[in-house]
Amino acid sequence: MKTGTLCFLVKDNSILLGMKKRGFGEGKWNGFGGKIAAGETVAAAALRELDEEIGVRGDEESLAPMGVLKFRSVNPAMNWDVHLFFLHEWSGEPTESEEMRPMWHKKDAIPYEAMWSDDILWLPHLLAGNRIE
Repeated sequence: MKTGTLCFLVKDNSILLGMKKRGFGEGKWNGFGGKIAAGETVAAAALRELDEEIGVRGDEESLAPMGVLKFRSVNPAMNWDVHLFFLHEWSGEPTESEEMRPMWHKKDAIPYEAMWSDDILWLPHLLAGNRIE
């Protein structure tokens, strides 16, 4: 089983999503994150991925753990535990990279039709301030 992260920048009544430009999930809006490197904590991985994907920096004290998504498949290579975070304070301006194009969305206007099909099942709970598993 793989362990990963998914982090969302949140301010006022908006959430930052990224349009995936290449690789797994290409063409879908999502949070920012990925795999955990050897010897890395989940929180450190979430912050590293934010820096790599959109050029923002945060600290572990500012990460708000929001739960874990447990993806299970008949293909064991697709089994993931994905740790979810909100980040309310960061430095730097979200900037497009070769992997992601960030865009702010109002919490009541999330583009679910252009996201993974299960996102509409769990993201509203996070946006309401609830932790999930």
